[in-house]
Amino acid sequence: MSLTEQDILRYARHIIMPEVGGRGQKRIKAASVLVAGLGAAGSAAALYLAAAGVGRLTLWDPAELTEADLTQAIAHARSSLGQSRAASARGKLLAINPDAAVAASADPDALPDLVAGHQVVVATAGDWEAVQSAVLQAGASAVFAGVQGAAGAALAHRPGTACLGCIPAEERDRAGLRPEGEGCAVAAAGGVVGTVAATEALKLILDIGSPLTDRLWAYDGWTARFRETGVSRRPDCPLCGGD
Repeated sequence: MSLTEQDILRYARHIIMPEVGGRGQKRIKAASVLVAGLGAAGSAAALYLAAAGVGRLTLWDPAELTEADLTQAIAHARSSLGQSRAASARGKLLAINPDAAVAASADPDALPDLVAGHQVVVATAGDWEAVQSAVLQAGASAVFAGVQGAAGAALAHRPGTACLGCIPAEERDRAGLRPEGEGCAVAAAGGVVGTVAATEALKLILDIGSPLTDRLWAYDGWTARFRETGVSRRPDCPLCGGD
């Protein structure tokens, strides 16, 4: 995967960073990311991944865009009301990065099958257990991120690290690590969580930094506090079985 002259101009601020460089930007361009859910956090994550230069993005969200979505999901415009949120967001991403290959799916049953062929999955909605199972089967990486009210959480997974199922459901709920769509979200809090999710995806693509693997990150917007909890692989995990 090579960079065009326009790529070099567009991503110059990435390329001059020692952590990324030209080689890293090529990896971003060659990457494929599935974004599941285009609500508050998913919108922010998708926009930043497109802006970063991810070459192939698949958007999944069967929900129809409504007026209420416009208060928190920044990947949409009023002109797209009535479309699926996946189709609505696709236009916004292409406006940011017209060189990217962006596909949209509104099929409610398609999500687990879409995982195969993607390097990283960013899941903010949908059946997370099914997504994690598909990620494990595909040997892919994933970022799970959700926001409820002004609080949210994120967890990264790559092969060999603790998966979503290694965290008891009640612990996930306490941290706010659950799919969007089950409540309301403060728009800016969704932006914080979505931006973290996009950053985690880029770290997994570039294999740099310290991703949120084996760590559950939680954010409380009302108190402006962050909390981190270590996560261990469980031999009795219902999804990965500790393997």
